[in-house]
Amino acid sequence: MEFQEWLQSVQLEMEKHISTKNISLLCDLDKRIHIVKKGKFSYWKSTDTKYGSDLHSTSVYSYLNDLEDGKIYTFIPFISINNRPDEPYIILSQQILVTRKSSSQIIALYLNRKIKSAINLYDMHNLEGFYVTFKYKEIEIKWDSFKEFK
Repeated sequence: MEFQEWLQSVQLEMEKHISTKNISLLCDLDKRIHIVKKGKFSYWKSTDTKYGSDLHSTSVYSYLNDLEDGKIYTFIPFISINNRPDEPYIILSQQILVTRKSSSQIIALYLNRKIKSAINLYDMHNLEGFYVTFKYKEIEIKWDSFKEFK
């Protein structure tokens, strides 16, 4: 097997594990792996989340399904009152790694725990509603950085 074929098999194997059984955070990647964040951030806004209801896995599935196959993305989940990223918002988590093959159920459960924690921490029980938004962008792993591993 040539080096390029091996790298492709490693990347395919890696995609099978990113946020499929557990949440994969960007900060948990080995620091020797060189990550390149590509382009500007994009925004995905959930349409089904207001205070009192959970973020549905079908909504997360819709987000994941819009991602390009074979690519790795990082996203920052946040909640806001008016669904505008240029206004104040609360970040729910560190950057989460996802692919199109990631588990929408695992991600929704994780984010719902974070939402409930934010509601309690910031005493947001009296709010009429809020929205969940993902700020995301594609990342690229510089596979040649694996040569540096000892």
